[in-house]
Amino acid sequence: MTEVTEKLTPAKVEAPGGAYVSDPERATIVMGGSEWDGAPQIPGTKLIYHALYDRTDGQATIAEVTFPAGQRPWFHIHHGEDEAFYVVEGQLTVTVIDHEGVRHKMVANAGEMVWGPKDYAHSYHVTSDGPTRTIIVLTPGNTLPAYFQYYQNLELDPNDPVAVAAFVEEARERYNLEFLPHLSLDD
Repeated sequence: MTEVTEKLTPAKVEAPGGAYVSDPERATIVMGGSEWDGAPQIPGTKLIYHALYDRTDGQATIAEVTFPAGQRPWFHIHHGEDEAFYVVEGQLTVTVIDHEGVRHKMVANAGEMVWGPKDYAHSYHVTSDGPTRTIIVLTPGNTLPAYFQYYQNLELDPNDPVAVAAFVEEARERYNLEFLPHLSLDD
C-alpha cells in the first residue's frame, strides 16, 4: 500500500477525532476516454469519493457512483479488496465467475446490495433503461481510487492486442487489479 502523507478525501467541515463532512464538489470525477462495450475505465461514469482510506484508517473506501445505461466493464479481479454495490436508483446486474468457471448472475434493484468477494472475477452491467446510481464500498480501503484518476481519459483500442496487454499488465502492477478482456461479457 502506498504511504499517505496528506489527506486525500476533500472535506467541507472537519472536527476532532477525524470527524468530517465530505465535499462532493471537490471529490468528483467523470470518466472519459474510449467508448466501447467493455471499456475498462467505465466512460461516462461519475464518481464522488466520500471517504478514501485516509479518512477511515484504511478500513474502507466509500464512493457514490452513477453508471450510464448499458455500461459494463471487462471482467476483472480485485486481489486486494472486497467490493459492495448498494443500488440507490436503477438496476445493476453483477456476474461473478466461480473458480470452476461457472457464471453466477445477480440482479440488484434500488434498495438492494451485491457483495463481491476479492479474488473472484466479476463484471457488472447496468440493465435499467436509465443510469444506475450506487454506493460502492471497498474494504479494506486502499489506493484503488487512484486507478480511476490515472485512467480517467484512457484512449485504448480494444482491437490492438499489444496495447491491451500493456494496459492489463500496468493495471495489475499498479493497482493489484487483474483485467480479463478475453472473457466474453455475454452469457
